[in-house]
Amino acid sequence: MNYSLILLAAGRGSRTKLDYNKVFYKLSDGQTVLEKSLSLFIEDQDCRQIVLVCADGEQELMAPYCKDSKIEITTGGATRQDSVYNGLKKVNNEYVFIHDGARPYLEQSQINDLKETLKTERACLLMVPSVDTVKVVENGYVKCTLDRSTLFNAQTPQCFETELIRDCHQQAQKKQYIGTDDASLVEVFSEVPIKLVESSSANKKITNPSDL
Repeated sequence: MNYSLILLAAGRGSRTKLDYNKVFYKLSDGQTVLEKSLSLFIEDQDCRQIVLVCADGEQELMAPYCKDSKIEITTGGATRQDSVYNGLKKVNNEYVFIHDGARPYLEQSQINDLKETLKTERACLLMVPSVDTVKVVENGYVKCTLDRSTLFNAQTPQCFETELIRDCHQQAQKKQYIGTDDASLVEVFSEVPIKLVESSSANKKITNPSDL
């Protein structure tokens, strides 16, 4: 199957205590976060297009990482959701993977699992079982404890039939709805089931100083 990738790299390094975009942070293997996030998709022959979404003003900084012919740059928006929507305007394949540029530890086996799932599903995403007990709190007091066996933490890539997620984003734009992730828009604006593809905690997003 052929697919496009939207790689979101328009964030900042505020929570990591960096004074620059964290995707330019150099990891212990000598690669930047951005290089490592791009590498699997550059090498995957099924990935025919990479839309790299960057902050306005950082296009020149991104250019050295975009020498592969399937990479093109577009600018992000005010929110992550706006940035994904801008990326979707460029997508030209039947399926799209939406991935955080600051999540560099994805493995090829996980990409393969997602591609296999898209053979029978219109939407899927990587998730990991919640290892913590989760409680609902109201006004500072515990209201109830949720059944941990049904709780999973969402990761990326999140993968969709392109027309499905594009339509859901368009509806969200019209209704000024902000979702917590792309899959949540499919939950709200369609009746398409979203398939779980189990991942691992190694596929972490670089967020805090301890993640660097």
